[in-house]
Amino acid sequence: MAPLPEAMISAMLDGLAEGVLAVSPDGRIRLANGTMAQLLGRPQAELLNRMPAELEAGETWLPPVLRRCLETGERQAMILERAGRRLALTALPLPEGWVVATARDITELDRLERQVERMTQERERYHHELAGLRAVQAGRTEVVSSSLAMQRVLDLIRRVAPVDSTILLLGESGVGKGVLAAEIHRLSRRRGRPFVRIDCAALPESLLESELFGYSPGSFTGARREGKPGLIEQAHGGTLFIDEIGDVPLELQVKLLHVIQERRIIRLGAVTPKSVDIRIVAATHRDLEAMVAEGRFRADLYYRLNVVPVTIPPLRERPEDIPVLARAFLDKFCARYRVERTLTPEAVSRLVAYSWPGNVRELENLVERLVVTLDDREIRPEHLPLPAAGGSPVQVREIVPLKEAVAALELELVGEAYRRFGSSVKVGRVLGIHQTTAARKIREWKARAGRQ
Repeated sequence: MAPLPEAMISAMLDGLAEGVLAVSPDGRIRLANGTMAQLLGRPQAELLNRMPAELEAGETWLPPVLRRCLETGERQAMILERAGRRLALTALPLPEGWVVATARDITELDRLERQVERMTQERERYHHELAGLRAVQAGRTEVVSSSLAMQRVLDLIRRVAPVDSTILLLGESGVGKGVLAAEIHRLSRRRGRPFVRIDCAALPESLLESELFGYSPGSFTGARREGKPGLIEQAHGGTLFIDEIGDVPLELQVKLLHVIQERRIIRLGAVTPKSVDIRIVAATHRDLEAMVAEGRFRADLYYRLNVVPVTIPPLRERPEDIPVLARAFLDKFCARYRVERTLTPEAVSRLVAYSWPGNVRELENLVERLVVTLDDREIRPEHLPLPAAGGSPVQVREIVPLKEAVAALELELVGEAYRRFGSSVKVGRVLGIHQTTAARKIREWKARAGRQ
């Protein structure tokens, strides 16, 4: 078969929407199609047979990947913005010393991807809103999670909830122990009966005993004439959630141990015990084993409580949950206050990068504050009053053009997320971008890093 005429090849290249430029082994530009000439702002005739360094010295812009490929002899790829357009640039070494560079305008593609992302966010918003309405109708709070760590916790809870074993929820303050306790009750055979919660850290010692055990008429000055049932009695037939049990004083721990062992209580001022049918779920952020060793918590009570321990990881250890939790809280408070707010992908990325010392509670409070105080419909990164955690994660080693630096940092973030989580779906969740965008950026990162 006869080779294609040079004029035919030139016409075919000029018809491409992608800019193409080729440098021969002697370092001169031997080919530049019309799209590339238009992008560089020079006629094709002025580009041919010129040295790239000569053109750059005359302030002609050339794709930076071309210079890097010529210097290193390795494939180069990057995304950058130029003259308001977003460009995908590549440079590839060919046999016999040739180098070819391409430039593709992806501005419209990015616009369409952002539109798809907005539509996906709207779909997720409607999904969470529908789930919230269903949860309200069912009389419960939805447990929102997408991380593997929390799925393991939920799997354990689903296995033990139907039986009456005592459960001890362990984890930092604000991780959602109360929500999980309510979920245990909902999944148990007692779900139609009372769910009673007492926060031991919120009550002074002088009131804690009477609140838990109740009292008989005339037990002490100021007591009700008719007496009062305690929270343990009120939970009869259902679930008693004892929050922050590590704050119960030693002398009251003995009485609590008897309740767990015998399922009977005696009101203050009474002598006759009363049987109670309760399932106990306890929670604490304290290290109970250390407290036992120090003599500040009874060992026998600890072993009675520690039948099924469930450790809830802090939010910083499950960043995949941050985007879904933030959007769930956003839907919740938008519905409550009858306003419309959306989180931009950049804002979600900022939320994911924060360490959240206050865990889920801190995230929930922040979202509520933003919903009620902002006038803008969109919540952007500059709206987030989050301090830097542990210093800036960005290390500046040399001065480069800002757009190139942003593009490089973007790919580094994508690469680090991919190394940690291993899939474009999880990378998209963590960085607050659509899965298709995450997949494309992962490919760019792999190409730049020389990975397959």
